[in-house]
Formats: sequence, C-alpha cells, structure tokens
Amino acid sequence: MSRQPINTIVRRKFTRRDLMKAAPIGAAVAGVGVLAAGGLSKEAEAATKGTCRFCLMHCGIIGHTKGERLEKVEGDLASRTRGFICEHGFALREMVHSGARLKHPMIRQGDAFHEVSWDDALNEVAKRLDAVKAKYGPEAFLIQTGWPMVRHPLVNWLHRFARAFGSPNVSTVASLCEASLRMGQALTVGSKYSSDVRRAKTMVIWGSNPGVTAPPFLHVIAKKADGGNLIVIDPVKTGLAREATLWVPVRPGTDGALALGLIRVVLENGWYDKAFMEANTLGLEELRALAATYTPPEVERLCGIPAADVERIARMMAQEGPTGVWGGLGVEHHENGVQTLRAMSSLEVLVGRFDGTQEPRSILTPPGPRFRDEILPALYDMATPEPVPPAPKARPIGRDTFPLYEMFNREAQGQLLADAVLRDTPYPIRAVMLVASNALVTSQGTQRLEEAADKLDLLVAVDPFFTHSARKADVILPATTFAESPDIDDDDRVAAQSIVQPQHEAWPDWKVIVELSKRLGLGQYFPWATMHEASKQKHVPWMFDPEQQPKPQPTVETPKFSTLSGRAEFKSQLLERAGHPGLPVWTPPTENLTPEFPLRLVTGPRPRAYINSQFHDVPSVNARMRTAEVTIHSSVAKPLGLATGMPVKLTSPYGSIQLTVVVTDDVQRECAVMAAGFADANPNRLISPDKRDPISGFPAFRSGICRIEKS
Repeated sequence: MSRQPINTIVRRKFTRRDLMKAAPIGAAVAGVGVLAAGGLSKEAEAATKGTCRFCLMHCGIIGHTKGERLEKVEGDLASRTRGFICEHGFALREMVHSGARLKHPMIRQGDAFHEVSWDDALNEVAKRLDAVKAKYGPEAFLIQTGWPMVRHPLVNWLHRFARAFGSPNVSTVASLCEASLRMGQALTVGSKYSSDVRRAKTMVIWGSNPGVTAPPFLHVIAKKADGGNLIVIDPVKTGLAREATLWVPVRPGTDGALALGLIRVVLENGWYDKAFMEANTLGLEELRALAATYTPPEVERLCGIPAADVERIARMMAQEGPTGVWGGLGVEHHENGVQTLRAMSSLEVLVGRFDGTQEPRSILTPPGPRFRDEILPALYDMATPEPVPPAPKARPIGRDTFPLYEMFNREAQGQLLADAVLRDTPYPIRAVMLVASNALVTSQGTQRLEEAADKLDLLVAVDPFFTHSARKADVILPATTFAESPDIDDDDRVAAQSIVQPQHEAWPDWKVIVELSKRLGLGQYFPWATMHEASKQKHVPWMFDPEQQPKPQPTVETPKFSTLSGRAEFKSQLLERAGHPGLPVWTPPTENLTPEFPLRLVTGPRPRAYINSQFHDVPSVNARMRTAEVTIHSSVAKPLGLATGMPVKLTSPYGSIQLTVVVTDDVQRECAVMAAGFADANPNRLISPDKRDPISGFPAFRSGICRIEKS
C-alpha cells in the first residue's frame, strides 16, 4: 500500500447523539457567557512554574494563564537557569495556541484523513496491533521517539508499554544524538562526564556550538578568551569562534587525526603526570605507538591545520589548565565518531582532567539519566513500578550489529528501522508508533524510510502537529505540548499540574499509552490514573540481561575509574571483546572528494531559528529563517558566479535538493554546510543511508560529498 503524504482532512460530522451530549455543555457555556457579559464573572488568572523542554537546558519558566489560554511566558529567577529564557521559550504561547495544531484524532481513509473520536482511533490502533502480533509476533512493533522525549521519564513508560506488548523495540533520539559521545567517554574513563565550565582555564569547544545549543552558558564560555584560552575546533566559524583565542577550521571527519596529533605532542614533551599514568591507566605505551605517526606536519596534511597550531593547542591544554573539552555532534556524526571521542577523552586524561589536580572526581557522576554504579556508571539505571512486564523473547533491532550501543542505551538502534521493514533484518517490523518524532525528516535514509512507511501494516503518529511524517500515517493522535502536561523537573519528578489546560482534544502522551494498553488487554501494567500517581510508586530495576553485563576485574587495589580494569583505558577491553580495535584508531571518511563531488557536505548544524524540525509552524521563529540555506566559502562561490541569496542546486551521489546559498569566509574551504529539519529541502536525501559508525551505528551526517551549481 502506498501512503502518499496528504493534507486533506475531512471534518467530523456530529450525530444527533453527539448534539444531545453537547447540549448541557453548550447551555453551561452560554450561561457563563451571560454572566461574563454582565460583569459577574471573569476568567481565572494564574501563574504556574514549570520547565521548558524544547532543548536539554530545561530552563525554569513561569506561565501566566487566563482561563484556558497561555498569555505570557517568562523565566523563573528562582530556577537553576536563573530566569534565562530564549526565543523558543518565549514562543511557547504561539506553539500552544497555533492554528497548525492537531485538534482531533484522525484515521486515513483513501486519500484523506477523517476526524474520529478517541475511542474509534484507539480501537483501530489496538485492532491492527493485535493483527500484526498474530501474524509476525510482538517484536514486529516498534516505538520511535523524537527530540521532545530526550531525558523524559515517558520513555520508561514507552519501554514498559512495549515490553507488556512483548516487543523489545523502543528507539529514541539516542540513535543519532549524544549517545555516541557518552559511549566514547565511558569506554575510556567509565562514565559520561561534563566540563566544569566555570573552573576551566583552557576551554576547548570541539564540534559543538553552545551559543545555539546551550545559550545559558554562552557568557561563561566566552569569558575564557579574556582570562584564559578559548579554542573552537569546528569547520564553521561560530559566534564563539569569533571571540576565541583560536579558531581551528578542521576538515570534517579528521578530528580523530587531530586528537592523536595532540596526544603525540603531549607525550613527546612529557607534559603529563607519569606516576599517575603508570598507576591508573591501561595501554599508555600502545597509545604512544599509535600516535607516533601523527606528527604536526602530518596532521597539517590530513586536517588542514597549520603544524604550529597543533603544537600551540597541545601546549595550552597540557600546561595552561584546568582544561575542559565540550564535544558535540560535529564529532559524533561521522563513520569514526566513537573512536574520535575516545581519542579526545584519552587526551583529557593525559592533560590531567582526572588526576585530582584539575577537577574533583565527582564530575564522573553526571546529571540527567541515572546509571548503575555497581556495574558501570554509563549503563542506564532503568526502573519501573511493579508489576514488572515480562521480558520480551526477541532482541531489539541492532543488538547483533551494534551490541555496545544496545548495552549502553538499552534500546533498539533506530537507524536500522528501514532495513527491518524492507529486508526483514533481523526480523520483520510491520507496525511503528512515532511519539513526538518526525523521523522521515530527521533520520538517516529519508528515501528508504518513505519506502518503508508504505510497506508497514500500521503507522501511528502521536504529535501536537501535522508533521511531514504524520502525513504518511494511518492513524494520527493529537498530543499535548509539554506545557499542557504535568511538569517534569531535572530529577524526573512529576508535578500534579500543568501550566495550561490541554487544548482542543489533545491528550498527554502518558494518557494515550494508558488508554491504548487497556484496549490491548494490558491494563494491569498501567493501573494509575495519572503519571504523577505512577511516579510516586516504588520503582524496581529492570531490563538487565545478565549475559550482557560486563564483569569488572580491577587491576588496581583502589579503582579510580569505573571501567572493567578500574583504570582509564586508552586500550578499551569492552571494545576488544566486541571485535573492535581497543585503541582509538582513526579512519578517514570512506567517501572521498572527486572532481564530480568536490565539496565535503556537512549537514545538521543547528541554526538559531529551529531545533531539528520544530518551530516551522511558529510565526515568530519561522520569520528568522524562512528558507533552507547552504553555506559555502567565497573561494568556491566565485568561479561558479554565486552570491548570497541565489537559488542553487545541491547534489550528492544519493539525490538533489533546491535551496538558497550563503557565501562567506567563515567556513572551511572544502565544505558545504546546511541545517537539517527542512521537509522540502531535506539534507538527509543527500546522505548515504548505509554509512554509519561501526560501534554506535550513528549516521555520517557531517562527512558526505556533494557539488553545488546554479539552480
């Protein structure tokens, strides 16, 4: 069955019974209107504290409401973020009351969506899920979540729901965001960690743009250039790079070679604590041998960075600390992402990041998701109230191909979804529920995912908006925004009230799961009336596979690191067990520049306007960037006769898209850089659907190849 994206919505017709049920409500509303007109009643006003969940900063906000309308949003001065709020937080009112919101459940019938009741929609989903289970087994059902569910306790509910159904397949944005960094760090020192931005004297921003992704920290980071060193390693000259001590426009995909070059300089000059390294690290001499060939001139040849700058960066990191490294997706989104991040983490170990002289050991206990200290802190400590659903019989997709990804993240690798649908690898997936996910726009292999959507027996979209992915769905369920659901703070505690009442017929995501579970005969696993009630229940650990758990065998009496050996592992034992090189070996991108495709395609750097595919329906934000843009260096533009604002065609071995060009000297000369999240000019149509990091499965979004020409 081909599901062409459609826009037609057939409005629901009210029956006589519907009108009878509505009559008392209508009378009541009319009565209130009369009272209000006479000045005897007015809508209640309230100010409610909450947490903005548009990004991972989770800024404290206060929502001012009048009746069922959100009138104003402001920053909460008493919160962790001390009143900070960005344009996205200010736009919350527009999002809640957007005319583009989904107002009613809908079912696809032929070439149109028909509005239906919640009962009809949920019954249809349950009927078709049961049919998929009967024909293919429960593992044929997969839940995919998007950016709004990052670090959200609802993900545990979705795991619980999937397990109750019998499926191991829940996939989150971790399939292509942040988890690769966490894995690289944990495979080296035992856990994810973050930089002590305030204490660091030499701050290295590597493949990240905190000015856009973490604006509350911007002023603190920018000050490093005045009282210390601020080094920005990025093919794009970001706002922070303009203020930096040194901007390093590295060739995309060569960050690992640069890290090994810096390691070589540190080791060669003896800029490290030899006694600490001998007592608390594993594989130092092997690392020294690996880095030996990455001389400054060789790094210059590979990375396009002057040899003198390689020496200078190493000196600042090793001798002008404390040093902090803020890594990001610019490093993760390559075929060599995890090993590059391991090289960066190894470099931090060498320059004293963990020897007690720079920062306290407590930085190894990260905020956010909780980890199991008795195994490895990097493994999620997933817990759920009793009764605990039985463990599914099947393994999640990706477990056999990327076992370390599943070990560290406890979920399916969502970048393999199309293969599971189209090739039945490792088994068929025939039903997918998208929860706050616009996967057809944001995931790898857009063309293949569109083909997979047509093959599914059931595609359900749970979302506040009629997204590009929802247009391919069989059933669409209108969800509330976070402002219309009980608030969740950074400790995953759930409050009893929301900032504003649910709009139209939208339901909170947790309610969708509870009501659907009842129709599937799984109600015993969701006996609570609200998510707040469930959050207060005693939780027990679950979902651990005893056969998969690594068994630590510390080689030191008092382990300082939560790795298998108890040491910082330049040579990772877990990687070797999984069949990968234990050392942070660098491999170049497999797609080479050619006369036909002379530019390195970098997709995904976030513009200030959008967060992935969000905010395209919000006027105040959308006005900042109405069209998709590609940025190229002036030396590339000049011979092609291109100037800023011209329409261009961007082509790769996988497809072409139309967009607008921006010409500047603020990008690495070989690059074409563009944001993701645009449905009509989707850069994922230009990226290989198969090139992935062999350890994490992350897509190579930032080291493709392309050419540009006048449109």
